[in-house]
Amino acid sequence: MNVRRLVVVVLLVASTVNLALMVPGGFVETRDFSAYPAFVLAAFNALLTVLGLGSLVLAVAVARKGRGHGLSALAGLVFAGVYLLDLGAVFPVTPSPMSALLSALEWLGVGLGVALAVASIGPARSASMRAVDGRAASLPWPLGAALALLALAIVVFATRAAMGG
Repeated sequence: MNVRRLVVVVLLVASTVNLALMVPGGFVETRDFSAYPAFVLAAFNALLTVLGLGSLVLAVAVARKGRGHGLSALAGLVFAGVYLLDLGAVFPVTPSPMSALLSALEWLGVGLGVALAVASIGPARSASMRAVDGRAASLPWPLGAALALLALAIVVFATRAAMGG
């Protein structure tokens, strides 16, 4: 594996771990989101869950086959965008303040996301890497089903925790 692929894989995994630390009801996120309707929170948590689990799948695809750099760049931009929206008090907005630790982790997430986007689309990508980038990484159906169940469990847990339940 070349250095660029390794950097992309490490940034995908680091971004996912950073995001996982901020799951409502978890170690860091303690704000009250009960003013939002459940479907809004569920949709937002679904986006974050797909982003996190999808980044792990991308990390495997990049590591094993050199595929997924374009999607990795998109994931980096989404990671950074989600954190910037929260840090800018655009969405989600809560009556309870953001803790210093949460703020620090979100700024770290912005940096990781930008670095991921840059590393994924950097000028050193070869023509052969771009040629295989369009092919989707496929998962065996049992693994895909297990990830779907895990995603559902995460969304339900995070949504209930965010609503104070």
